[in-house]
Amino acid sequence: MDETIKLLREQAILCSHLPELFDELINIMESNSPEVQEPIRKIEATMRDLSKNEQKAEDFLKRVGATSFAEYIAAQDKNIQRDVAEKLLKKTADAQLRLEKQVSKAKLLVKKGRDYVAFNMNILARTSASDTYGAEAKTGSNRTRRMFEANI
Repeated sequence: MDETIKLLREQAILCSHLPELFDELINIMESNSPEVQEPIRKIEATMRDLSKNEQKAEDFLKRVGATSFAEYIAAQDKNIQRDVAEKLLKKTADAQLRLEKQVSKAKLLVKKGRDYVAFNMNILARTSASDTYGAEAKTGSNRTRRMFEANI
């Protein structure tokens, strides 16, 4: 049970640290600051550590013959260590749910940024409008419609 607590504690710490890092990244993305590399570097390092922890956890679970920590903990006698392990498991699950929401928000911000860049590149390149940006020019019209005009 000591090894279980050690693995879950490490996992809980890493999982609770990731949402903080994603908060930092999202704040930078929302403020249009160019300082995105540092939070990404921290997130990548934490993800590597979490991956190592998951591998240790998988090895441990194979060794004890359980499919998950929840199953292993439920099979243990009720005592203080089991209570600690259950709390750590819940803390990890809560952090993972929070992280899922933040990843979705970060994906949306990246998509909006990508769309903004593509839109401005099309304006600079004087790309003709298509169904993507607005209605087609009237049939028989000799004048081409540019994307910027379609959005006015």
